Formats: sequence, C-alpha cells, structure tokens
Amino acid sequence: MRSKTGIYIHIPFCVKKCNYCAFLSFEAESSPRSEYTEALCEEIRLRAVETKGRTIDTVYIGGGTPSVLDVSQMRDIIHTVRECYDIKKDTEITIEANPATLGRKDGVTLAKLQAYKYMGINRLSMGVQSMSNDRLHFLGRIHTAENVARDVKLAREKGFANINLDLIFSVPGESIEDALKDLDEIIALNPEHISCYSLQIEEDTPFADMIESGAMTEVPDEEDRETYHAICKRLKDAGYEHYEISNFAKPGYRSRHNSLYWDMSDYIAFGLGASGFVNNNRYKNVSDIEEYMKTVGSGELPVDEIHENTPFDNISEAVFTGLRRQEGISYEDAIAAYGRVCPKDEPVAGAKERFWEIFKEAKDEADEFARNGLLIIDEEGLRLTEQGIDISNAIMALFV
Repeated sequence: MRSKTGIYIHIPFCVKKCNYCAFLSFEAESSPRSEYTEALCEEIRLRAVETKGRTIDTVYIGGGTPSVLDVSQMRDIIHTVRECYDIKKDTEITIEANPATLGRKDGVTLAKLQAYKYMGINRLSMGVQSMSNDRLHFLGRIHTAENVARDVKLAREKGFANINLDLIFSVPGESIEDALKDLDEIIALNPEHISCYSLQIEEDTPFADMIESGAMTEVPDEEDRETYHAICKRLKDAGYEHYEISNFAKPGYRSRHNSLYWDMSDYIAFGLGASGFVNNNRYKNVSDIEEYMKTVGSGELPVDEIHENTPFDNISEAVFTGLRRQEGISYEDAIAAYGRVCPKDEPVAGAKERFWEIFKEAKDEADEFARNGLLIIDEEGLRLTEQGIDISNAIMALFV
C-alpha cells in the first residue's frame, strides 16, 4: 500500500458563478458559510476516527473559491485538520484563491495572505484563466488582469514561493496568438507551476445555453489542438517541465497533491460533494448542502455513494491516470495497483507479462497506436507521445 495520504477539502462558495462553470458551488453572499464551516470541521473530526495514524503528505483546499471564506473560518478548518491529523512542516498545503477575492485593497490582501502563512498554507493556486479583460468579462470572471499582477506581487511579498496560475484557452473568439499572449503574460509573472485547460462546454451552464441557441460557436478541435501544442512549446522554451497533460512546472515544483491522484495513493475528502479514496474504497459525499449539514450534525458521515474497488478497477484507474503523466505508467506500478499490496519501490516479478495477460484484448489496438506513433510501448511500460495526447481518451479507453 502507498504510505502517503492526501487530504482534499471542498469549499463550495464563489462570489459568482462563471459562465462555463459546472462545479458544485453557490454564490457566497446567499449561502450559509458559517454553518457550513462548522459542519465541515465536524466531518473532519468524525472521519478522523477511522483514518488516523496516516502520514499526511498534502492538503488541498479547493472549490468553489476557498478564499471567499473569512480568515477566522479558514483558521478553524486548518486548526481542525491539524488537531485530527499529523501535519508535518513539509506537508504541501494548497489553497485555491481567485484574484480579487483576497481583498480589494493591498493592506487587506496582505493581511489575508499573512494569515494563510501563519496557518501553514505554503502553496497558492490562482484561477487566472486569461490576461485579457475582455475575455475575463466574457468568461464571467470578477477580476481583471491588473488584479492578477497585483495579487501575485503581494503573495511574493508575504513569502509565497510556490504559486500555480491557471489558464483557459480555446475560448470562442480567441485566436492562437491571443492564447499565447495570455500565456506570455502569465509566464512573465514567474509562477512555479502553470495549469492549462481548453474550455469545456458543460451542461446547465450559460455557455451551454449560448451554444444551443447559436449565439456562440465552439472552437474547432483542430484549432484547439494547434493552440495546445503551441502552448506546450512556449512553456518548454520557458523552462517548464510538461509533466502531465495539462500541467507544467519548474523543476521541483510538481503538484504533490495531484500526483497522489495519479499514482493511486489514498486521499481523504471532506465537504459537500467531495470524493475520496481510502482503504480501497471510493466514496462521494452528498451534494445537497442542507442534507450535508443535517447529516453531520447528527453525528454521521455524509456519504452518498461508496464503492469498493476490484483489482481490475485499480489497475484500470492506474493506467488511465498514469497515461496522463509524461513518464506514463510502468508495468510494475500497474501490477502493484492491481493488488495494492506492494510498496512502489518493490519490484513486481513478471510485471510486463502479467499486465498484458490482464489486458490481452487491448494488445492489438495498443500495438496499432504504437505503430502510428501515438503510444510508446517498451520493456518498462507505456506512455503517450506528444501526438498521442490529442487522442488520449481513445487510447485510455482501451484499458477501462
């Protein structure tokens, strides 16, 4: 079994919903933030009863927009986590924070960032999405490009040495040159990590309605892929390692939390609609906020779904997530996931042969992808080529 465990905490509040957002979140001003914080802390205490004694390698506070919470509410959450789990000095603790939600005035922002530092938060992930004010308005963001530059500068002043900035590309009306200009302005801010995602049109969002009505047209796949490869090249030239399909980092700054997801390690999830993976069980919390608070208030865990992974579930998920990474998936790690009994550094005898016995029905198609230069299959394992990333879902589907 993996020795390290992550913690994910979901804060489902935003200043306003963005036009593309289908995440589980609500506008903060009309939401019960104080009551939710109390329920969240109680869930942490309840779940700690069955998950104590673990080495917590990462804590990730996501949303929504966690930075809309008051400092005192965030302090209560972090204090409860520390009270219930062994959080080391070198534990990676990330908070998502959209620009302009840390404070409108420099002094307010600096005070909030200072409070985060005192709490032990050491990684900041900011949803920049674009450095064009027109595109930000179109996306439904509340901040400006000037807010981004200001907040990154203030975060540096308060000692944040590990900052991720998110970029969305393939926005309707945006050219490849526009996307690269956005990227260049983000690179100029010198973040340690950059995440790049093409815009996805999700059901029940304003953008989905605009597509359906004909008011907006999606960017063609060919243009999306051309933009993606141009972004990859620009980031490589700027010294960023392309270590996962959508993620780029300076040496030593890969996201430790996301890496837990990709290598089949356990992660404990808290909060509304949060999904976790503990002791070979995948679980999902309820998505109704009133039900969540009522259930936790009665002393019960707010689990809506729970599923015990089979050995095939484990190896399938290991291959699916492993192929997202630059180094791909090794046969040894895949077979270790199949049994979830071997430490990562312990060799698995006959791993390659066992792997292809499990996936014998996929072998011919996998070999065809390899012959076409889309997948590399060697004595160690499998990994996508740069061209293979463009059809990664089709390749990954062979192993599901």
